Amino acid sequence: MKLRVIALAALLVSLPLSPGRAGNPSDPDADYDRLDGQGRSGKTVNVVEWEGNLEVHVYPENSLVGLAAKLDQNSRGTKVMVLSYRMDSDPKLPLIRRAVLGIPFQPGFQAWKDTSAEGYDKIILSNRPLKGPTLQRFPLEPEPKQLYPEGHPGLKAEPASTEAPKATPDRRKPAANAGEPQRVSPKDSLDPETGAIRPFGVN
Repeated sequence: MKLRVIALAALLVSLPLSPGRAGNPSDPDADYDRLDGQGRSGKTVNVVEWEGNLEVHVYPENSLVGLAAKLDQNSRGTKVMVLSYRMDSDPKLPLIRRAVLGIPFQPGFQAWKDTSAEGYDKIILSNRPLKGPTLQRFPLEPEPKQLYPEGHPGLKAEPASTEAPKATPDRRKPAANAGEPQRVSPKDSLDPETGAIRPFGVN
């Protein structure tokens, strides 16, 4: 049996923890909840890979009032699970986090709650049916439309227009020469696997 704890992408790319960071005005992400028990929600979240399943552990017990999940696939072939947590401390504010997967996972997964867990909420996401005296089906909420944590620059990108551009033959410019270097927008440098949060001190 293999156990692998996944650090949430937002935790991996954020600044190191420091005492009293919430009250430190010099910390650029002082208000960002790392879900380490020290943030605004006061909750701790661990995402664990166990026997081909994905487990979500939320501390303390009865903190999780809603969970949504979406499998995000990028051009690199790496799969990322987007998790949207609703906590009892602020049920109207979903917290979006990303977890890079190291196990095969497919769309159509379901969720179960393990009632034998003591001191925390244990939700298991799996592609196969799970059975056990302490397992109860856990209804997932609709898939999150937001795919990155709050503050991520990708959230500011305008959605692509579905309307066909109007033809203006007299004002059209020639296409760029294939041999000329192309400019890359800073948004194109975002790592879709980790959901790197550049405003939080990541170069």
